Amino acid sequence: YLLLTGFIVVTNTINNVFKDSLEGRPLLGILLTSQTRQEFGAREMPGFGMKGSASVQYEGALFFLDKAENAFNDLDRAADDPTRDPDQILRDYSITGRDFADLPIEDLRALYVNAKAEADRVIDIRRQVNAIDTMPQIVDRVEIARATFERLAASGDLDSDEVLNSQEDVGFGLEEIAEAIEHYQAGAETENAMTAFDASVLWDESERILDGDPDGLVMYDESLVTAILDASQDARKGVLASMDEQTALLNPLIEEIFPQPKGLARMMNDLRLSLGTDRQGRSILIRALYSAKIAIQVGIVTALIAVTFGSLLGAAAAFFGGFIDHAVNWLYSMFTSIPYLVLLALLTILFMDSPFEGTLIPLYVAFGLTYWIGPCRVIRGESMKIKELEYVQAATAMGYGRFSILLKHIIPNTSHLMFINFSLLLIAAIKGEVILTFLGLGLKQGASWGIMIRDSAQQVTNEFFWQIGAATFFMFTLVLAFNILSDALQDAFDPKHQG
Repeated sequence: YLLLTGFIVVTNTINNVFKDSLEGRPLLGILLTSQTRQEFGAREMPGFGMKGSASVQYEGALFFLDKAENAFNDLDRAADDPTRDPDQILRDYSITGRDFADLPIEDLRALYVNAKAEADRVIDIRRQVNAIDTMPQIVDRVEIARATFERLAASGDLDSDEVLNSQEDVGFGLEEIAEAIEHYQAGAETENAMTAFDASVLWDESERILDGDPDGLVMYDESLVTAILDASQDARKGVLASMDEQTALLNPLIEEIFPQPKGLARMMNDLRLSLGTDRQGRSILIRALYSAKIAIQVGIVTALIAVTFGSLLGAAAAFFGGFIDHAVNWLYSMFTSIPYLVLLALLTILFMDSPFEGTLIPLYVAFGLTYWIGPCRVIRGESMKIKELEYVQAATAMGYGRFSILLKHIIPNTSHLMFINFSLLLIAAIKGEVILTFLGLGLKQGASWGIMIRDSAQQVTNEFFWQIGAATFFMFTLVLAFNILSDALQDAFDPKHQG
């Protein structure tokens, strides 16, 4: 993670100093800040090379077709403008890693027209699927209305508005089923039970029910509903198979318009899409990796501020005692009496409507003003023991100044606790940044694991776990690594753990 952070910092620094010199580079430019904002594919693409359902594949193809359509529309508008370069227009509408094919514009337009025609056929098939999928819902509604009518009819209450309403619900429901069947039959390409179904029976039954007298009215035959449901399930299998076949035809056509890159560029493009894309078509992997830099940056800065400030206060309180010790005790007692997250949220809110809102500055201040308490208490306790040791007493007797003793003898001998607290606070700052960003009180824009988890809330309900899974995995690995480092530092520096 530290090497990853170093790579991100170095490449972004070079790119900024030399004015976008690494933009477009397959390897060195893969983790630039701009890469976290760019589209690499359709929205919510699955990772690990999975194609997903036919609907997901169709959405992916439609993403490229929309890009091509916008490009050709712009080319048509720029036809009479000599200042507009057609090649530049095509580059403007290209996707990162997937440029338009190096063909004449008319040939590209012909490929687009062909692919659009195939996509329109998928739309027709999807309409058939929707027509079939609505049938069980309509049937359930009709069955409920039928049961209501028969219950009221059995009780002799045939003059109520509820009887008339249930009668109308049955009649109009049968009409909806008939319309759905006819809509399916109009676009069906294969013979099945649904294409052979006679929808006129439903129209006749609907007319009889709507025009009939409720008294003694005979409802439709239940076997009719059973036949409809069986036919719809049989038709659905065939329609889904047709949709899979038709969608598979789109992918080669899209690759003719937007061919895959070759060599290293192809490898880098596949790597970007290895964990799929988010709702804006951005690479989940790129954002997750870049977020590691944000997490470590927040952790290191926060830990440095907190450990430095807390250690100096704690050592001074223990060594000088008196008023200074009472003031430091009062200060950290006041901060510890306030709920931790509430205090962090309050300090972050103070920066709202300021130039620093949405940046990392409020987080640095919030964490720096709260995380110093732990190191202060630990260093204070250790310093109170150290100042009573013989070498400190000897230095005092030899006439060394109090600040000299504090800086040369007290603080250096608490360094093992500083290292341990540094690693612990770094972990706490990473988790705190994710929590505050998730709550909308931290980083507002850019890449952060907190933003990724927050944006994936709606995706989880749709069984899309790639974004929240990536953010959770990378955060878990980083926290685990620093926990191991903290244990190692404690074993190495703390005399109590040395055997």
